[in-house]
Amino acid sequence: MTNTAATEVAEPAPPAPEAAAAPAPEAEPETDDTRSARERVIDHLTDSEGPQSVEQILAGTGLNRNACEQAIFRAKKAEQIIWVAPGVYALAPPKPPPRSLRGHTDDEWIARIEAWQANPASWKIEEDGPPPNNPNHRIPQDVVGQFKDRQKREREKAAKQDAEAAAARQAAADRQLRDQLLAATGGNYTSAPALDDVAPIKMALEIVPLDDVLSAIRGKTDRKLYPRNEPASSWRDPRLLKAIAEHYCRFTLVPSMVHAWSAVGKVPQNPADASSTSPSTPGTRRVGKRTGAVPATA
Repeated sequence: MTNTAATEVAEPAPPAPEAAAAPAPEAEPETDDTRSARERVIDHLTDSEGPQSVEQILAGTGLNRNACEQAIFRAKKAEQIIWVAPGVYALAPPKPPPRSLRGHTDDEWIARIEAWQANPASWKIEEDGPPPNNPNHRIPQDVVGQFKDRQKREREKAAKQDAEAAAARQAAADRQLRDQLLAATGGNYTSAPALDDVAPIKMALEIVPLDDVLSAIRGKTDRKLYPRNEPASSWRDPRLLKAIAEHYCRFTLVPSMVHAWSAVGKVPQNPADASSTSPSTPGTRRVGKRTGAVPATA
């Protein structure tokens, strides 16, 4: 490990100050660049990857050696850059965030707000003033903005996770439905990616019960029922969709329609039910109170 304190001595010495005179200006070639020599050094180190030697800084900034060395010395003194090795420099690491005027860093304020949300009793009024839900709170406005941005990102992340979980559940349900459909074929299907697409069947299931769907597919694909049945290769096959529709119509819709039509106008077997449910005879005028009493005829 290199001893920094010892190797610091090998660093190029700063230019000696002129006696009884102000420090020499940062001399540099005439150019349209209005940045100071130190700004050029800082910008070069910012745009470069990793530490840079004095020669690299000279080449990257276009400064003469005297101006470049003075700029490096002043930037290091201002703690804008750090000495890495003899003749090699890098940008200084970022300083820790300053404490706010209210006694905490931004991260500390946010941590206090989050703790207050979890447990309002954790807020120390004597130290931090009114709680966040009080309009007179002392939390800096920029911290409030950061906290709202963080909450928004967390909501978006949670929504994304929920969507991914819902998609995973739907994919699992689709695989289960596909397996049921494949089982209904009695093994008479071709291994094709199209069989993973169960969207047409899912739409059919909005009307047709699953048992009817499976029975229809079985009737059109299972060779134990009919040896000449063709294999299933896609659930979008009109042959299968038509079979589902016809099966539902034949065994559900048509019987229910026939039953309803055949029951129209039927006289119930119980005469009491007939008197209470049969409509009035056309042309008959009902007279009397709502109780059903009929006045005596003259």
